Amino acid sequence: MKLRKIFMTHSPESLPAQENTKLEVSRESFCNIFDESKRTEAKELFKKIAEEYQAETREYHNFEHIEKMLAFLQAYGQKIKDRIGVKLATYFHDIVYDTKAKDNEEQSAQYAQNYLTRLGISEDVVSHVLVLIRATVKHEVIENDTDSAIFLDADLAILGSSEEIYDKYAARIRKEYSWVPDDQYRIGRKKVLQDFLNRPRIYFTEQAGKELEQQARANIEREIARLS
Repeated sequence: MKLRKIFMTHSPESLPAQENTKLEVSRESFCNIFDESKRTEAKELFKKIAEEYQAETREYHNFEHIEKMLAFLQAYGQKIKDRIGVKLATYFHDIVYDTKAKDNEEQSAQYAQNYLTRLGISEDVVSHVLVLIRATVKHEVIENDTDSAIFLDADLAILGSSEEIYDKYAARIRKEYSWVPDDQYRIGRKKVLQDFLNRPRIYFTEQAGKELEQQARANIEREIARLS
């Protein structure tokens, strides 16, 4: 599967008739992670997760983002060692998202720990989920953890999308920070983007690097130019 194709489809808001169906499929996939005895609780948890990601303030960090990440991860199939852990980390990594807060990742990790422990997920898997979520703070791969490279690449795959989709993504990020004055936003956003450009490589996996790196750098450079 070509990774960039994942971001070439229409967004869920343009396909309202399909949204509920997608949500139902995601719910079943999520609930199947848990033991049958925990299925009712898992459904309630998924409902909470969906409500968080469907909040009006989430222009980009919404359920569409989760679905795109899950689709990206499917492309790696057998390469993921802890499939359950990576899948759960995907669902929970942005569960807490407040653009005025500085500890969203830690709050998301705590949220995941509380619910996953209660629903009987093993301690080893829960620990891996927390490590993966916390890795999104700086987007730095975890040593000796190839799953973290795939997971982080999935989170940033949008950067390597087409110009049209990237521009929509950038506009949505701006809306999420609509409370920030333009001059301050430009300064902060440019710093974040420049930090990515300064890296030897944005993507950690060979496949993502080959398919997305060049386009991601071109997109970021275009956005920086617009912000200048």
